[in-house]
Amino acid sequence: MTTTLRRAGAPARLTLALAASLAVLGGASTAAHAAGDSDPALEQQVEGGEGTAADQAVVDTGHVDVGPRFVDGGWRLQARDDRAVPAVWRDADDTVLRVLDTAVLPVPDGPDYAFLGSEPGTPVHVVPQTQAPDVVWLGWNTQDPEVVAQVDRGATLTLHGVQGPGDVYVFLQEGVAGAPNVLWDSNQAFPQDLWMDVNTHVHANWVFTEPGTYLLDVDVHADLTGGEQVVDRTVLRFAVGDATDTQEAMTAVLAADTSAQAQETPSGAGDAEAPAEAAPAPGGSAGLPTPVVGALVGVGVALVLVVAGGSVLAARRRRALVDAEYSDRTAPRRVEPTRGER
Repeated sequence: MTTTLRRAGAPARLTLALAASLAVLGGASTAAHAAGDSDPALEQQVEGGEGTAADQAVVDTGHVDVGPRFVDGGWRLQARDDRAVPAVWRDADDTVLRVLDTAVLPVPDGPDYAFLGSEPGTPVHVVPQTQAPDVVWLGWNTQDPEVVAQVDRGATLTLHGVQGPGDVYVFLQEGVAGAPNVLWDSNQAFPQDLWMDVNTHVHANWVFTEPGTYLLDVDVHADLTGGEQVVDRTVLRFAVGDATDTQEAMTAVLAADTSAQAQETPSGAGDAEAPAEAAPAPGGSAGLPTPVVGALVGVGVALVLVVAGGSVLAARRRRALVDAEYSDRTAPRRVEPTRGER
């Protein structure tokens, strides 16, 4: 499943319609920003040589972007934390994104939101596309100067699986009446690719249907102008809800090498209503695959989680699987772009 952001003559605008009240979360905001666009909410300058923090961190408010960088000559997915000036980058796996109960919103009514799989009015945690007070504001960017100089056209952020108590959805919405453009849906087959043009800054809505710890198994990969292909696979960590232990979220182990689940079912081969008996067989270097724990529990499937005792060996095996997988992957598909020309 490949999702790309389209381009249009003017910046895309978002509103998240709430349930019966028809209130609007935060007004309209730009969904995607390229150099030269004028929305001050997304205008930012990423400087070369910004530092990488060595400590672990919990981020529960303020602005954070995940994105690729070259660190000590290696390609890495990091999180840019600009709560302080100057901004610092953090290793994604050492960062917990805490989604407080201030982020709770009711599921909107109407067929456009049926993909959320919850009844209208059901409370869910939402990291909004438009910045909201006391809620972490999570986006992504490809603005690091070395990335801009070396990456050919753009990079792909791929979701390989979700481990958590509920479902995860990431979507954009253009205009007050625009239908949601779903980028990631943890009820759909993996992998799910999200294309990022180079030198862009983007925010979307992130919806979590249950409180708890979520681990998102992701990679970022790209073709460089010199012909080399680069990839880094890591974990995005979320602690959803005030009662969720952030230390537990920081130390939680991805209980499966999700590259092994159903041979990463090709796009279009599965959907949210796939029968439980179609769940993949055990595999991977670190245990059993857990693609969408919340959905599987809902149909009574028991997953036995086996964590490998040798974490270093598991990491090496996992990296080998990622490299093999990436070498066979064709270039990410594109659709007609939707953001304004840079």
